Order: sequence, then C-alpha cells, then structure tokens
Amino acid sequence: MSLSVRGIKLQRLSSFSIQTAIAASLGLRSYLFLQARDDEIIQLTLPDVGLDKTWSASTLPGPLPYVPEDGIHPLELPSTTKSTLETMINLPSGSQTAGEQAALAFLYLYLCLYRTTAPAGLTICVRSMVPVSAGLGSSASYSVCIATALLIHFGHISPSIVHDAAEGKHTETINTWAYKAEQVLHGNPSGIDNAVSTFGGAKLYVKGQGFTTLSGFSSLRFLLTNTKVPRSTKLLVAGVGDKKSSYPSIMDPILDAIQGVSDECKDVFQAHEQKLVDRKALLEKIQDLIDLNHWLLGAIGVSHPSLEKVREVTAQFGLRTKLTGAGGGGCAVTLIRDDVDPDTVAKAITILNSFGFDCFETSVGGPGIGVTSVGAGTSSLVTAEGMRWATREELEAVSGWRFF
Repeated sequence: MSLSVRGIKLQRLSSFSIQTAIAASLGLRSYLFLQARDDEIIQLTLPDVGLDKTWSASTLPGPLPYVPEDGIHPLELPSTTKSTLETMINLPSGSQTAGEQAALAFLYLYLCLYRTTAPAGLTICVRSMVPVSAGLGSSASYSVCIATALLIHFGHISPSIVHDAAEGKHTETINTWAYKAEQVLHGNPSGIDNAVSTFGGAKLYVKGQGFTTLSGFSSLRFLLTNTKVPRSTKLLVAGVGDKKSSYPSIMDPILDAIQGVSDECKDVFQAHEQKLVDRKALLEKIQDLIDLNHWLLGAIGVSHPSLEKVREVTAQFGLRTKLTGAGGGGCAVTLIRDDVDPDTVAKAITILNSFGFDCFETSVGGPGIGVTSVGAGTSSLVTAEGMRWATREELEAVSGWRFF
C-alpha cells in the first residue's frame, strides 16, 4: 500500500491570534509505503530527516483504549506512556529532533489503532517532497499519512471507501487521528494544517466556527522558495505575544489589519466564484493582498532578511511575494500570474538559486489523500528500500491513485 498527501499552506495567521486563516494544498506531496510483515518487527524509516528505527511489538506498552464507532480517545498522550516511548526511541529529555518527534507520533497512533486481527509487524517508509521545517505543513502531511496508513492496516477503514457514500465519515476519521499526531508534535495546533492535507483544496478557517471550502485556488500557480533558514514557530509566536502585551495600542490595529487581509481574500474569491469579478481583477487583488499581508507580518516582527531578499529578487520581475507559515525564515510564496512567461520565472529561479535558496513551481488547491496498491500497479517502487532512494519524478510517476 502506498499513500500520498499534499503539503500546504499559504499562511498560518491563527498562530498570531487572528480569527480567520486561509490555507490551500500545494502540489508537493508526502509519500508513505507500508508493507505488512510475518514477524512482530515494526520498522519506521524517514530518510528525509535521517531516522531509521525498529521496535518489537511485544516490547511496546499495551494498546491504548479506542472506541472505533465514535473515535473517542484522550487528546493527550499519557505521560507514563510518553516516557516509555521516549526511552524506546532513545530520546534524551528536551532534545527532540524532527525525526524523533515523528517517531513518537507514529508509535502513539500505533498504540491507539492496534488490532490483533491485523499483523503487528510492518515496515513503513515515508518520503516528503514538502520541505521540512519550512512552514509548509510537512508535519501535518506526515501525520495524515501515518494516520491513514494505520487506520487502513488495522482495518478501521478500507481503501474501497474512496468515492463511496462513506467517504465523508472516513476522511473525518483520518483528520481526527492526524490531529492527534499533530498534538504530539506541536502541543496545541489549530488543526488547519492537517485538515487541508486530508481534504485537499483550499480551506477557510474561522476560530470557533471550523472550516469551510474556498473555491478558485486550484487555478493558481505559485513559486515556493525555501530559504533554508531555520526558525522556531514557538519563539516567533511568543515574540508577537510579548509585543502585543507591551504595545497593545500598536499591535492590536496591526493584527486587526491582518484579519482584514484574510477577509478581503475570502471576499474576492467568493466574488470570482459568483462571476462578479473576472480573473484579471482576481489576480490583481491577490497581488495587492500578498504585499499588504507581508508588510503587516513584517511589522509584527516575523519577517527575516532572507525573506526580504526573495521579495527583492522577484520584484525585479514584477512578481509579488510574501512569507508563509510563521515566518522568521523558512519559505516564501510568489504568485505567478497568467501573463508571466516561463523564461521570466526561470530567470528569477536562477538568481534565487545563486543565494542558496531552493525553488519549486507548484499549483495549489488539488486533492488530498490518495491511496494505491503498488503491487497491483506498474510502479517499480514495491519495496521500502526502493522508496528510500526514489526521486521526486519517480514518486510522482506512480500510477493507480484513488483520491478520497
């Protein structure tokens, strides 16, 4: 079985106490290969973060209580179980790497979803085409992959539900369990990252009201630039909180203005869907909102010189760019208008590459979870070892995907 899940996102405004956030799936995916084993060995390989771990199922703590009918389960990983799992991962206190955090989330879901009717042993390899720790939702994409794989492996859902009447129920189940993995990874996430990775498309998140689908994003193209500058979302958000406490009369209006950008973005897409705004006007409005959003986020202290360099380079070619995620480094996103020719984009990429940045052209708003059986298809990626060394082109060429 192989899974693919799109990464995300355009912005995570909810990190800064904004009521409305907009996120869309990117044309970059995480891929998971799962193969059942005859023994009780559990192998998890994450080549992109340098993790390769094996455990014996019999040495794991006992399965955690789970009611399949309604998905009830404690939201937090019990402290005693967490300590046991951290020891098994050889995880020193307070020094979790991305790979070790990912292993902890995987083992937690394994214990939650385990059933004796399915093989305890399995081999899993996950590859991410989504840049890791770059503000694009790679952890959410990973969480959706492992949640879907374990739900299917242990018989809680079946791949045959794709496109049938139960589709909505099962994607909600996947989203719920992916969110639990995100809680292990991040503590108190908003849930928008895993929702977009699960369902695909574009989502409008209003705090206290949940998610609604936002149409029109699937026709847009973007250039993603990974500055490779590491940043801490927790520290950036804490810094914004400190400024808000110290200068409320300054910070509150800026945060209100950021809220206004989200509202304007929602309104223009809805107007376009209702044919009240043509495509040219839509793109012009989005360009303005990209600039406004970036300037406002810079004013609250979450930009970075590397992100400003990306804006400077792309502006030379008439392109608009903003930071994404929590800022402070990571990735920038640039709108590619319909009238921008490929040579212009290529020239911009060449200059950005010269600064050591990585660039990806991508569409947004595509489907979320996809499932295929590699044994039944034409793919040569029929082993975890093959998955480990596969190129992006080889992974994208895998056929037979069925999308939820």
